[in-house]
Amino acid sequence: MDKKHVYIEYANKTFKGKALELVLRNIELFYDDTVIKNFNKYKVGDDVRLAKGTFIHGIPGMLDNFDWIIENGFLAIDFTGMSEGKNKIKNSIGMWNIQSDMLLRDYINSYSGLTITYTIGRGPESKNVSELVPYHKFDEFTERINNDNSIWTYWGEKTKEVTFLPSLVSDKRQIAFILNMESDYAKEIASADVWNTELDDDTLTEFLDYRYYPKFIELRFDKDATTTDRESAIMFGLPIKLVEGVFVGRNIEQDKSALEYIKSKLPDAYICNLDGKVIVE
Repeated sequence: MDKKHVYIEYANKTFKGKALELVLRNIELFYDDTVIKNFNKYKVGDDVRLAKGTFIHGIPGMLDNFDWIIENGFLAIDFTGMSEGKNKIKNSIGMWNIQSDMLLRDYINSYSGLTITYTIGRGPESKNVSELVPYHKFDEFTERINNDNSIWTYWGEKTKEVTFLPSLVSDKRQIAFILNMESDYAKEIASADVWNTELDDDTLTEFLDYRYYPKFIELRFDKDATTTDRESAIMFGLPIKLVEGVFVGRNIEQDKSALEYIKSKLPDAYICNLDGKVIVE
């Protein structure tokens, strides 16, 4: 049995109703012969621009995991039989969803920083507010809130992107894919998003760990900088043909053979660095 039919069999055993309909549609879209054209073309040294709705997906390790993505696409691990059952969101592939047109450089600076949460007021009327603090802007930000008499306390944590993407503060991740989602085809496959607030609660059951389900149902309508205001989780997966570029951490940037290997596997894609500039066109 080929992979497509294995995935369809898993879907029929796992889902029902609207969830099954959405997953089966995305499997068909994943394997159809739609040709994607007119991706961004850059020259070495150009700044990479991200359109609103662009997806970014980082991977662990080096070229071993890169090869798996090239061969299989961006697949929900549950469909492969390799899941350890630890994911809060299941049967889908996580993507960072760019919320407005911006330079990649500015995105990296923002999400290589911190998320600061501060409390305005005291007692039952107090409220927590979360903000992103860009890379190297921590002192400036804390000086501002320390001088605000309405702010009682604050605390910070690294952004989720530092864990999952190449960043200016950590070398743990070295490779991330930039997916162009501007075509009608891309928009259709991306619409099967677990974070889509138009989905009813019952449809989401098979996409969420039962321990996370109640919190997710609450959070999906009340997003903030520490939870879900920039995440997508696409049911089943996305094909490799949506990749327009790859951005890499400092270690791979200095590894000529690794860059050549990435380019050999994705000849139509550019490679860019943490400065948001194209290093291989």
